[in-house]
Amino acid sequence: MEDEEKQKPQVVSETAPKPGILDRIVTIILLAICLLMAYLIAKPLIGKVAASDSGRGASATGIEAVVNVSTYTVEPTSFVRTSTMGAQLEGSMDAHNLYSSEVAGTLTSLDLSVGQTIQTGDVIGMVDPSTPGEVYKPTAIKATIGGTIYSVDSYVGQKIATSTSLATIGSSGELEVVAHVAERYLSTLTVGMHATFSASAWPDERFSATVKAISPTVNTTNRTVEVTLSIDKPDTRLKEGMYVSLELTIDEEDSALTIPSTALTTYLGENVVYVADGEYARRVPVTLGSANDTSTVITSGLDAGDKVITAGNVTDGTRISVIK
Repeated sequence: MEDEEKQKPQVVSETAPKPGILDRIVTIILLAICLLMAYLIAKPLIGKVAASDSGRGASATGIEAVVNVSTYTVEPTSFVRTSTMGAQLEGSMDAHNLYSSEVAGTLTSLDLSVGQTIQTGDVIGMVDPSTPGEVYKPTAIKATIGGTIYSVDSYVGQKIATSTSLATIGSSGELEVVAHVAERYLSTLTVGMHATFSASAWPDERFSATVKAISPTVNTTNRTVEVTLSIDKPDTRLKEGMYVSLELTIDEEDSALTIPSTALTTYLGENVVYVADGEYARRVPVTLGSANDTSTVITSGLDAGDKVITAGNVTDGTRISVIK
């Protein structure tokens, strides 16, 4: 019996996969996944290499990008910087003291009041020249000058001398422009500087004026300096008390190297411009001076005749073509 069992052949199932085949399938799948990942990683690098090769090919054929630019030729010119501010028209006053120059004594009457207008020779008061033990006839005091009374300086009953001021009198002169200018402009303000102004009644008409006086003190409240300007051509349309818009010249240079402010830029925190140097753009560091709404004074870095690039996206070494 045992011999019969030993002689029976062992049957192997044909449906069970062989171990070697399963390992090969897994290996192939893993290899495919690795190849796919490698392709996805290398694809961007392949594009960059292709672009680099394309660029080298263009360079090899002599093709170079050229940028069209516009330029401004630097030349010495007049530079003016202005500041606009509010101002007022005021009448200039020529003030004098009014004295009782003929006789001294006790002031018995004084017919003066602030704002009153008097003429030369008007009787403005009476003085009693009497002294203890002697009686004299009161004497009239006559005005030696005419004008408007700005202040009354004496009073009835006062003992006056011939040098005692009875009042301050003034005559209104020509209109002046009075402005209060920020103290930061003091370094450039000078007597004789020019200005223009307009009034709200005639907004499209400009009147000219000239600085005639600069106050020696600064207002500590608003940090301004009072500046008085004479009107170059008096006009009857202008009235005392008018508020005007004053455009004052606060900086003026006769021969300055200026460039359009739009040509300025910065490089690593330094002010620079780009100039046309033959067929290429060249970066030039510059030192700035005064500036107005459109132009900037260059104090160093440029020379007369330099062509500053005002339009065109360039950097140092860019090949350019100047458009005229």
